[in-house]
Amino acid sequence: MDCSPPGSSVHRISQPNPYQQSVSLAVGFMVKIMGNLESSCGKNPELVVDFCTGIEEDSDIAFHFRVYTNSMVVMNSFQKGGWQEEKRMFSDPFMPGQPFELRFLVLENEYKVFVNNESFCQFAHRLPLQSVKMLKVKGDTVLTSVDTF
Repeated sequence: MDCSPPGSSVHRISQPNPYQQSVSLAVGFMVKIMGNLESSCGKNPELVVDFCTGIEEDSDIAFHFRVYTNSMVVMNSFQKGGWQEEKRMFSDPFMPGQPFELRFLVLENEYKVFVNNESFCQFAHRLPLQSVKMLKVKGDTVLTSVDTF
């Protein structure tokens, strides 16, 4: 059931159809994602945000941000066909059924992540910023907006 106000730009995403948007990263670039995690069939919803080097399924992923609600957040990169060293945070600021605002700020040496206007974590660049060409968002999520600036 869609309870969004008339005229709003709501994008319901589901596997295997992620939201995709072309991007060109530079220091100071920001992505702001607003939405709501939806639980289906009694399972905990997940959210994945990938900063990819291309649109192909096997493209490198400069920054992989995965939320497992009620447990943890995992960050990683996928390079040359393999996952690199994973960084985990046992914290979950996302609540199923509650709206969220997720911001990714591109800094010189890292991505800085904010959740609901609170500084949450950072992830050091593993691939050059200029190599990132695509933003993908997937999971059990209703997106209300995705803004880049």
